[in-house]
Amino acid sequence: MGSSRNVIPDRIADALRRFPPFSMLQASEVSALAAEADVWVVPSGDNVWKQGDRPGNEVLFLAQGRVEYVWNNEGRSDRVDVRDVGDVLGLSALMRSEPFRVTAQAVEDSLFYGLPWEKFKPLLEHNDAARNYARRHMFWAVRVGSQIEYSEPTESSVAGRAKNILQAHLDGAQIVQPRPLERLLVCPLNATVEEAATLMSSKRLPSILVVDDERRPLGIVTSNTLVKNVIVDGMDKKAPVSKIMAKPVFTVSPHSSATAAILTMLRERIGQVVVTEDGTPKTKALDVCTHKDLLAQSGHHPAGLLREIRYAKSDARFRELCDEIEAIARSYLEAGVSAIYLGQICAELYDELLQRMLTLAIDELEDDGVKLPKVDWAWMSVGSDGRREQVLRTDMDNAMVFAASGSAEEDERARGIFTQLATIVVNKLVGAGFARCQGGVMALNPRWCRTDKEWIEEIQGVDAFTDGDGLLRALVLFDLRFVAGERELCDKLREKIYASVGANLPLQQRLAELIVDSTPPLNFIGRLVVEAFGGGDEEFDLKSRGMAPLRDAARLFSLHYKLNRRYSTGGRWDELRRTVPERAEMAGLAREAYEFLLRLRNLNGLRRGDSGRHLDPASLTKLERAQLGNVFDVVRTVQQAVKLEFQAEAKRL
Repeated sequence: MGSSRNVIPDRIADALRRFPPFSMLQASEVSALAAEADVWVVPSGDNVWKQGDRPGNEVLFLAQGRVEYVWNNEGRSDRVDVRDVGDVLGLSALMRSEPFRVTAQAVEDSLFYGLPWEKFKPLLEHNDAARNYARRHMFWAVRVGSQIEYSEPTESSVAGRAKNILQAHLDGAQIVQPRPLERLLVCPLNATVEEAATLMSSKRLPSILVVDDERRPLGIVTSNTLVKNVIVDGMDKKAPVSKIMAKPVFTVSPHSSATAAILTMLRERIGQVVVTEDGTPKTKALDVCTHKDLLAQSGHHPAGLLREIRYAKSDARFRELCDEIEAIARSYLEAGVSAIYLGQICAELYDELLQRMLTLAIDELEDDGVKLPKVDWAWMSVGSDGRREQVLRTDMDNAMVFAASGSAEEDERARGIFTQLATIVVNKLVGAGFARCQGGVMALNPRWCRTDKEWIEEIQGVDAFTDGDGLLRALVLFDLRFVAGERELCDKLREKIYASVGANLPLQQRLAELIVDSTPPLNFIGRLVVEAFGGGDEEFDLKSRGMAPLRDAARLFSLHYKLNRRYSTGGRWDELRRTVPERAEMAGLAREAYEFLLRLRNLNGLRRGDSGRHLDPASLTKLERAQLGNVFDVVRTVQQAVKLEFQAEAKRL
C-alpha cells in the first residue's frame, strides 16, 4: 500500500460523519481524527493485509471501492465477509491485539483513510453507542472461529441512552430499585398484632412484612387491616399476626419493570408488592413498595389506560384503547425503549383487556340464562402473548383449562359452555382489531378447551416420536401463561411441562433438531438472503429465520435446566446467563440479538400496519443492516451450541 499525507481534512471529516461509529461521535472529535488521517490507495487485486500479519497503528475507513475477507483454513480459501464504502477495517485485530484472522483483498480500486488507533480507541472507550457498534461490528468473526466477549451494561451506558424524558423514564427509572434494607420493617409469624402495630407506629410506616427466619415473605399487615380487625371487629391485640395478614404476597425482582409492577398492582387490586432477591417468595425480602413508591421511580406511565379498559363496554371502545396501546408502543420503541420491557407493559394492558371482556361475556351468557359450570377454570395465553411479547394486534393464541368433574358427560357439558364463553371473547378481540388464529389456537376450539386431566395427559404423552400437529401443539402449549380464573390450574400444567420435558432427553433432542434446522437469511459471506412472499417483493422472514431459533433455544435451555421463573424469551436468556455460568456469554449475546429483532419487527409492523414479520432490506439503514447481519451470526452461534449440547442434526418438521 502506498500513502501520502492528508491535505484535505475537512473532506475526510465530512465522509466519516456519514457513517457509524463516527456519526455517533462529537463533530470536533471527528475533525481531530480527520486532521491526522493518512490516505491509502490499494489497486484491485492487491492485499490490504494478509492473514497472520500483525495490525499496525491505524484503523482503516473504506472511502471508495470494495474489499473481500478471505479465510485460509486447512488448505481451503473461503470468502467470509465483504466490506463496502463506509465500513471500518481492522477493528477486530486492533481491539483484541491479535494477528489478522483473514486476508483483506481489494476487488476494486480502493481508497482508505487511515485513522490513528491511539486517538480513535479512547473515543470508543468513552462513547457507549460507538463502542457498542464497534463490538457488534466484530460479530462476523464467529465465522472464522473467533469468540465474542459479552459484558454487562454499565451504569454509564444505561444513563447514556437516556436522551429524553420518556427514555429516561423507561430506560433508567423503570427498573425497580430497592431502598436501603434498614428501611424494611418486618416481624415474625408469631408476633402479636399489638407488637406489629407498635413497630409500624414507631417507624411511621403503613405496613409491616411478616417473614420467616430467613426473611422470606409470608404475608403483609397494613394499617387498614389493623383498623378493621382490631378496632371495628374487636380482635384481641394479643392474637398472632398470622390471623390478619394478607397472603400470599405478590413479589417482583429488583430488575423488573416498575411500570409493569404498577399495572400488576392495579389489575390485582393490591396495595403493595414485595421486592425479593429473585422475584419469588422463596428468597429474602429486600423492600415493600406501594404504587406511589413505584410511581416515583417510573414517572410517566400508561396506567391510566387500565382505568379506561375497566370501564369500556363496546367493541368500538376496545378498538380505540388498543389503538392507543399501539401508539404508546410506537413512541416508546422509537425513543429507544427495550422491546422486551415494552412486551411486559403491553401484556399487563392486554391481560386487563381480556379480563374485562370475560366479565362482559359472562354477563351476556347470564342474560341468556346460561350460567358457568361450578368448576374451577382458567383462561391461558399461549404463543407470543404467553411469553409476554405481544405488542402488535397480530393473530391471537389462547386456551382454557377447567377442572375435571369425574364424569365424561359433565365435562362435555362444561366444555360446551366454556366454548360459548370463549366465542364471545374471541369475537370481542376481533372487534378490537386482533386477528383470529389461522391454526385454530383459540379457546373456542374444543381442542384448546380441555380439562386439567386431559391437558396433563397430552403433556405427558409428548415424546421424541411426536410429530406434525402434536409437536406443534406442544410447542405452543409450552409457553402457556395464566390470565384469568383460577391460577392454580395453570401453575399445575406449567409444573407438569417442566417435569415431563425436563426429564425426557430424547424429546429435548427432537426439539433441538428443529432449532438447528432453521437457516438464518445470511449467506457465508454475511449478505442477507431474501425470498419472495405471496408473489410480492423480495423480503426476508424475521420471525422464522431469526426470532424463532432464538425463541425456541431459550425455551429448550429453560426446560433442560428446569428454569421456570421467566416467561419471555429475553427473561429466559437472562435466567440462563445468571444460572448457568458456562452459557453466560452466549445467553447475553442471544438476549441482545432477540431484543434487536423484536424491536425491528414491532417497528416494521407498526409502520406497515401488519405483523412486521417480513422485512424489506431496502428499508434499513446501513447501521441496521450491519446490526442485522451481526444478529444472524449470533443465531448461528446459538444453533451451534444447541447442536453440541443436545447432539442434534437438522431434520425438517
